[in-house]
This record gives sequence, C-alpha cells and structure tokens, in this order.
Amino acid sequence: MRKLTIIHSILIASSLTTVGGAQANENASQARPSSRLLEEVMVTAQKRSEDPADVPISIQAFGEEKLDAMGITTQADLQQLVPSLNISTLLAFTTVYLRGIGTDAFLTADPSVANYIDGIYFPFALGLSQDFGVLERVEVLKGPQGTLFGRNTTGGAMHIITRDPTLGEFQAQLNVTRATYPDLHTKAYVNIPLGEDFAVSVSPIYSRTEHYIQNVHPDPQVEQDDDVSKGVRVKMRWAPTDWADITLSALDIESDAPGTTIFPARTATDLAVSLGADREQYQEGSDEARLDGCCEQIAENRVYYGSAQFFTPWFDIKLLGSDQRVDTTTTADFDGTEETIMVLFNKGFDADIQTAELQFISNQESWGSDWMKWIFGLYHFEGLTGTIDPGARAEALFFSDTLDSIYDPLQPTLSLADRLDTFDLVANLGDGLPIERLFATTLVETKSDAAFLQTTFTFNYWLDLTLGLRYQDESREMKDSRFGVLVNGQEFTLEDRDTAQKQDGTVVGPYHSEQTLSPKVSLELHPFDDETLIYLSYQEATKSATYNPLAVNGPATFAEPESVTAWEFGAKTSFFQGTFMINGAIFDYDMENLQVQFVSLSTGGAVSFENAEAAHIRGLDFDFTWLIAPHLVEGLVLAGGMGWLETAEYTSYPNAKGYVDNSGETASNQDFTGNRIVKTPEISGNLALAKSWWLGDHQLEVVGTLYFTDEFFNEPSNRELTEQPSYKVWGARVGYFYEPWNLRVSAFGANLTDEFYTRGIQPSDFGDQSTIAAPRTYGLRMSWEY
Repeated sequence: MRKLTIIHSILIASSLTTVGGAQANENASQARPSSRLLEEVMVTAQKRSEDPADVPISIQAFGEEKLDAMGITTQADLQQLVPSLNISTLLAFTTVYLRGIGTDAFLTADPSVANYIDGIYFPFALGLSQDFGVLERVEVLKGPQGTLFGRNTTGGAMHIITRDPTLGEFQAQLNVTRATYPDLHTKAYVNIPLGEDFAVSVSPIYSRTEHYIQNVHPDPQVEQDDDVSKGVRVKMRWAPTDWADITLSALDIESDAPGTTIFPARTATDLAVSLGADREQYQEGSDEARLDGCCEQIAENRVYYGSAQFFTPWFDIKLLGSDQRVDTTTTADFDGTEETIMVLFNKGFDADIQTAELQFISNQESWGSDWMKWIFGLYHFEGLTGTIDPGARAEALFFSDTLDSIYDPLQPTLSLADRLDTFDLVANLGDGLPIERLFATTLVETKSDAAFLQTTFTFNYWLDLTLGLRYQDESREMKDSRFGVLVNGQEFTLEDRDTAQKQDGTVVGPYHSEQTLSPKVSLELHPFDDETLIYLSYQEATKSATYNPLAVNGPATFAEPESVTAWEFGAKTSFFQGTFMINGAIFDYDMENLQVQFVSLSTGGAVSFENAEAAHIRGLDFDFTWLIAPHLVEGLVLAGGMGWLETAEYTSYPNAKGYVDNSGETASNQDFTGNRIVKTPEISGNLALAKSWWLGDHQLEVVGTLYFTDEFFNEPSNRELTEQPSYKVWGARVGYFYEPWNLRVSAFGANLTDEFYTRGIQPSDFGDQSTIAAPRTYGLRMSWEY
C-alpha cells in the first residue's frame, strides 16, 4: 500500500501548490484527484482484496472513473486499454484472445479467456460483449489462471465487479450520452437503504442506435430496425451482524440488434460467382451493404446470482452461486452477398448454466497469519448449450444450385442433393427453385467438479513462495445431433448421430470425461523495499474437450482438451518518488491441442472442430502511468502500454482444414505448421495523455487517446484475404466538472481519422465476411452523482 500512499501525498502537495498553498483549501484539495487516470483500485485477483502492486500476477485494473475518462463503456472497448488483447464479434458471439491465447470455437466450446461478473463464471461466448453499466472496477488477469479462476482459463480472465448496495446511505447516479453511435445511451444507479443493515440497488441501462451500416437490399428476409439494448441489474444486500454479509442479484438484459448481423463479404469467391454473385461486394468505407439474408439478432440474458460471506476468528467463508440463461434468435446471410444463395435462421441457440462455489480464506486472525496466507475452495458447474427448448433448431434455406455446386462434385455417391431427392423435393420444385428448409439440432451437456488450494508462505520481508493446485473432474455429453429437412413445417430426420469424429477420423462416443491437475508455483521477491515486486511463476492450465454436434452433411466433431504450460517473469515498481509506475512481464507459453473452429459447407457440415497439435508463444508486455512534474504542472498524466508477441506460431498443425485462395473450395489435409497464430499482432499498444485543471469548484479535463496494432491473421492458413492490416484509432475528450453538483459534461470523439478496420473476419464458402468497426463517432455525455 506504500506506493498508493506516496502518490496520494504527491497529489495533495500538487493541489496545494496550484491553489497557492492556502490552508483553507486543504481539506477540499485532499479529496480531489489530480487526474482520473490515477484512480486507485484494489483487486481480488487472488480471491482477497489486495493492492495490485502486491499481486504476483500480470494484471491491469480500471475503476469506473478511469474507464469514463478513457471513453470505455463496453467489454469490447477494453481492447483499447490492454496490450495484446484482441476482442472480435460475430453475431451474438464474442471471441477473446489475450497474449495470443484464445479460441474461435465459440459454439459449444468455452472461451480460453474466462469471463467473470461479481465472482461468477460466465462460461459462454454467447452475448458476452455486454454494456458495463454502473460498476466498481474491471480486472484483466493475463496468462493462465488455472488454480483460482480456472475452469478453462488457459488464456486469462476478465473480471467485472459491479457496484454493491451501500448500507445506511442513499446514492444515485445518472449517465446520458447522445452521439452518432450509439444515438442514445443511458445508465443509472439508485441505492436505497432500508434500515441499518439492509439496502437495495437498481441499475438500469438503455441504448439505441441506427446502425452505422444499413442493409439496402430491396428484399431482405427481415427489415432492419434500430439496434436496441435494455436491461436492469437489481442487488439486495443484508448485513445483519458484523460477521455476515449476504448479497443477492438479478440481471436481465435484452438486446435486439439487427445491425450486428450485417457482416458482408468484401469479395465473392469463385463458387459464389458461379451461383450468380458479383465478384465485388462490400466496398471499403461504405455505409451500405446489400444482404438478402438479413437482419435479426435477439439475445436475452437472465441471470440470478449471489454471495454470502461469513467472518470467523479462524477464517472467512464465502459462498457463491448462479443460475444463468441466455436465449438467442438470429436471421443472417451465410454467404454475405446480395445473391440469394443461403440464409441461416437460428431459432433458439441457448445456454442454461448453474454454478456453485465454496471458499475458505485465511484472515488476520488465522493460525500462522504472520507467515502464511491460504485459500481452499470447491467448485461445481453444470449446463446445457445448444437447441434446448422443444422446437428450437438451426435452419438453413438452400437453393438447389447451391447444393449441386457444393455437394455433388465432392460426394457423388452420397451427396446431400441425392439424399434429398429421395423425398422428391428438388425434382418436384424444379431446378433452381428453393427447396424446403434444412434443419439441425444440437445439444451438449457439461458437468464439472473441482477443488483448489493456494498457499503463500512468507519467509522474511523480501521473499515469498506461492504454491497452488487445482483438481478438476469434468464430463461432456453430446445429447442431440440431428439433421434433416422441413416439408410443409414437418421435420424429416435424415441423420440422428450418436457418435462424433476426431480430426484424424477416429470415432468417439457421445460421452467423454477427464480428470486434470493444474499446478502453480510462484517465487516473489522484494529485493529493495516494499515498492518493488519481482516474481517468477510457473503455471499449467487445461481447457476441456468438447463436441460440436452442429453438422449438415457430415459427422459431429470432437476437439481434444487444450493445455498450456506457462512461464512468466515480471516486475512491478515505481520511480521518481512514486510518480512513474510501471508493470511488465516476459512470458513463454507452450500449448498443445489448441481448439479451432472451421466453418464450411463443403467439408460436410457448416461447422467442425479440430485441434492444432502444438503452438508456442513468447513475448513481453508492460503498462505504465506517469504523473509528469506534479510540483510544476497540475494533473498532467501520460499512461499507456505495449505488447510484443515476438513468437506466436503453430509449431505443429498437420491435417488442417482451410480454404484454397478465393475459390470457395477447401482442403482437409493442409499443413499450417509454422504459420502465425490467429489474432496475434506482433506489436499492439495504447497511449493516453490527460491534463486537468482545478479552478475553485470547477475542473476542466482534456484527454487524448491512441490505440495501435500491427496486422494479424484471422485464419490459421494465414490467407491474405482475411488478414487485418495494421491500424490506429485516435480519440479525444474534453470535460467540465462542477463539484457542488457532482455534475460532469463531456464532449468526445472516437476514431477521429475515420480509420476503416474490422472487429472480426469469418471466412465461408462464398466470401470472407467482416464485422465492420464503427466509423468516426462524436457526441456529448452528461453524468451526475448524488
């Protein structure tokens, strides 16, 4: 805590100097931050509240004030603050890569970078990129976290901590933003105390926008309306005694965002051209797309969760639990062109999750607390992912020309068109006319139990040793994998699978279980004084095997467990009397069986899973905050960070699936060994320069930001067509704060140079489809707090 104390003292001295040293202003100056970029944040990266400077983990933490100053409002925006973080979006799914570790296997596989909200694990990529709402802080833990946070945290963890109810005090907050994108964004918070030991808080959000890309196809499947997101989080807190604290929460977020299904192909493949599509499709920088299979995207998140803490003279006890439900409905253009080739209808791809966790945490009264800290926990997880409800299914509207072009040349003896002809569908409807819709159902059940223990031993004032271990027993079962055709609303099942296929062709049953041990060792040094921490850590983590039952004319597929072995050498220190703080780490990861998702019709199904046998990542990253000359200049801060992924390659990836040039054809026996891992720019980083002035009760704040990244690939094949070129995003904010009213008004601009870039590229048989990032955006924001 010494580092924070030094900074706080410097801020007080700076404020006193600026005001002229008047004693009458001392109390007010002490309460005023010199800059919101210097906001002090405590973290729970080791399941207990700590100063991040004392945690032997590479971590970045941001409080609400700093996020507001930097213009960060959603989870996807964090990419602009964390080096080597890549967040991509496609439909309702979000994929996260951190230091090169991540996965595009988003359907029934788990993210490699785990997502937590208020200590609760949210395991699905479905609807992940959500609005923060009113929060306390955000923590980004880099590298495997398999002991305390794992399950499946091979890449790291992102932890969002929302504001808890405050006992005995009424509080209120309102934030309203009017901008070009979104048109309107509001969030609010009301805390109502009921007696001395009970309080309720309500935090609603609402966002509406006319999407920056409009679908102008004359005959879309669904008309495009404005994107609207709305929701509320309700929390109830009861602390009847000084040894018990219970919080219950309910989260309900609904998103109707048809604009998110606009991911056009920029260039049609040879296959799409043969089916009537023009070669050139979406024009870079255009605000219009022409998609016939568009536009609907509805996602509903309903989550009930809570925590109960009990404080005893021997240790603290914490119990967490959740019941989570996510439902989605989608209409999207699979081919990404204006030609009517294939349309996807998702009528209920959902997730139903239950979690429970019990923790025993040492405290200051625990035996041996002067030389030992420990935490022991038990964890339980179970859930269903896929078409859960009766009648839920994925549907595809094909056309006979499409079927003939894709399946007949590849599988003449067992083509999909031939199998459909047994129902006399294609023949009766005529060549070139649409057949009835194809359908697929999919369901995977997961059950997992784990026990974990981590202990830190303090040998003397400069040496600590941390040992950790997690045991996990997990099973997955493919409960449904059907494919068939709909005729006049009636289902005819063509295939009902009870097995799946590995990458090498081995057939596996519908049930798989595995047991894993994930150890951790960390040596922590304070060689100079308690302001400098140097650590060396070794960590293992595993992401569980999984099935993908969603297939069209091929087998369900199975992905082996993904594992990572990680070394990290890091340091956290400060210079110039604590005004310059820097955290950095060098890391080396060896990975086995990276889980990869491949989307193609010509390989038999729309989606298949496979494993890249081995990969290696080596690099470094750092972040810093510099309060420049505080005794001479008030509130001048430079902050930023950079990540360098010197090595990020598949060291063994034979028998891989991939597209061949821009033909739309695929090959299943390619070798991607030596290729660059997807979503891994060599250099990425950010800078922010902020200046604030206090003039009596008034504060003026100016912030300029820059995010930059090298080029990176979106496919293991490293095709140039799906390469994201390097880009820079500039932003600026000017704010005025009136202290007596706690009122802040800001004008801001984002992507000031109107840079064109994507938030993800998904290759398909018909074209490489892009999620286009927002163009130049500007607006006004008002925030008030009571």
